[in-house]
Amino acid sequence: MPYRRLPNTMSAVIRTLKAARDQWKLTPVPADRAITDAHWAQLDDAPASNSFLNRLLKEASDVDLALAAQAPLTTGLSQAGARLTMFVSHFHQVLDLGITRGTFAAGARSYYGRDVGADSIPDLSTQDLVAEAAERIVTGEAARATAEAAAHIPMSLPSAAEVAALRTAYLAVRGTQSQAVEKTDREREELAALYNQAYALAVDICESVEFFYRKDPDPGSFRTKCQRWGVVYIYEDGTVTAPSDGGNTLPPNG
Repeated sequence: MPYRRLPNTMSAVIRTLKAARDQWKLTPVPADRAITDAHWAQLDDAPASNSFLNRLLKEASDVDLALAAQAPLTTGLSQAGARLTMFVSHFHQVLDLGITRGTFAAGARSYYGRDVGADSIPDLSTQDLVAEAAERIVTGEAARATAEAAAHIPMSLPSAAEVAALRTAYLAVRGTQSQAVEKTDREREELAALYNQAYALAVDICESVEFFYRKDPDPGSFRTKCQRWGVVYIYEDGTVTAPSDGGNTLPPNG
């Protein structure tokens, strides 16, 4: 026996409200409408309307736009971080090889925040550790140059200057991406603040629709009519009715 499932996520709530809105517009005879004028006042999508659904959809759209703006920045941050990590890793590998060959003194490692006898490169497992290691390369190379004076042999392949440039670029991208994440979080919070009201409206609409068609003697006809207004039913095999397509069904988890 199919049973009703009330919307329990923001996307499900929005689907129910939009289905009720659309069905109202497809039902010109007032006596045939399964929801009230008060419901419609909260669903009205007229451009001049400041209805609750219009505001809800705007907030949902703002979240989508924020995520769209954030996505390429997150990708860019990942790419910049990976490149900086590679250069920092290569710097220390080349340094160690130079120490092994005798080009640099073993004590050179200490300028870059490492133990003199270290047998592995610094931990680069997080973005913060990579940025910290990169900064130590920049400051360490300058300190070594000062200490060694004329005997100084600069690191190369990569140089500290190359690491510095990549670090600057990485930090710039990270700052921009962080601002985008904060904006997305704010938009999500503003949308979430409307959830309780949206959920209550969706539930009230489902209750009103089922009450409106309560005298229909055919259970299948009853459900089909209710589905048009956004009510969702679950069948024994897990099939879910989709209010957005006139009561057609989707497979389990569809």
